Amino acid sequence: MSFSNDIYEIIKTRRSIRSFNDKEVPDELLDKILQTAIWAPSGKNFQNWYFYVLKDEKLKEFIKIYKESWEYVKPTLEGKLKSKIIELTGKFFGNIGNAPVVILAFSDIIPEEEPITSMGSVFLAIQNLLLLAHKEGLGTCVLGRVEQKAEQVKKMLNIENKEFLCGIALGFYNRESPAPPRREGRSHWL
Repeated sequence: MSFSNDIYEIIKTRRSIRSFNDKEVPDELLDKILQTAIWAPSGKNFQNWYFYVLKDEKLKEFIKIYKESWEYVKPTLEGKLKSKIIELTGKFFGNIGNAPVVILAFSDIIPEEEPITSMGSVFLAIQNLLLLAHKEGLGTCVLGRVEQKAEQVKKMLNIENKEFLCGIALGFYNRESPAPPRREGRSHWL
């Protein structure tokens, strides 16, 4: 796989990867990505993002929690997606595509700040992380937060006073995913 330095190409070719190979992701590369991702803009320059890198035993703990969350997610998909997609999604919840790394994203809880602003700032850094990982030849998949398991994730990491937003599965992969078509009519000029 060859990777471009052209930001337009990086954005257009990034995909959510749901199947990873067993090649280890070097800690130095993860640190380079994380230290660059945090150069995102943030509301009032609070820089309120926190990233927790899970590997090995902590990753196994998280996968167990994520797998349990499938019982809450599955009913929301039934009738909206094809049964084969639901089956594949359930499998992904069970093993996170064998990703060797999951990064959990948290936000400070800032009393005087609107929650949407705080969360939005963190998601700007997450987008940087996704694009940087792709540029470095890594695949990613954002793992949506399952509300019913958010406190359990915080407890696993012994975290208080922060809001758990999502996880990011990350690793090397063998297969490209096709690009879904973009929907028309999403930009309006007035």
